[in-house]
Amino acid sequence: MKTFITIIFTLLLVGCPNNGEGGFTPISKGNLFGAGEEGFKKENIIISSKEDWKVFLTKVDKTNKVSKTFENAIDFNKEKVIVVIDKVRNTGGFSVEVTDVVNEEDQTIIKVKTTGPKPTDMVVTAIMQSYHIIKIKKTNKKIKFLEL
Repeated sequence: MKTFITIIFTLLLVGCPNNGEGGFTPISKGNLFGAGEEGFKKENIIISSKEDWKVFLTKVDKTNKVSKTFENAIDFNKEKVIVVIDKVRNTGGFSVEVTDVVNEEDQTIIKVKTTGPKPTDMVVTAIMQSYHIIKIKKTNKKIKFLEL
């Protein structure tokens, strides 16, 4: 009887659909210190080609050479790059982060969380802009960003 129940349970688990969870590989996470001179506003960028990646790197390195620390092994035949950039802030303590990538039947959802300091936290006075750059498997589905 135990064997029968085990077999039935195993068949049920095998028959369950994929929960749609995607994965991502981090490329870089940090802050830009160009006081907005890089030209980014609060935005989400999808990069699908090597040419677009080079344009992005030139822009992100306008003030400081931050891309030298990026993981650059990207195969645009198999992957897309997702860039999430927060707005320019006048203090430290802020962070933007991709927390999850969920693949649904008709779209891919990129979950993004922005955090900031508490009113009682000590922060540096510096103009900065947080970013998080990841790569995901290439998809033709619509990519939607969800702020948590």
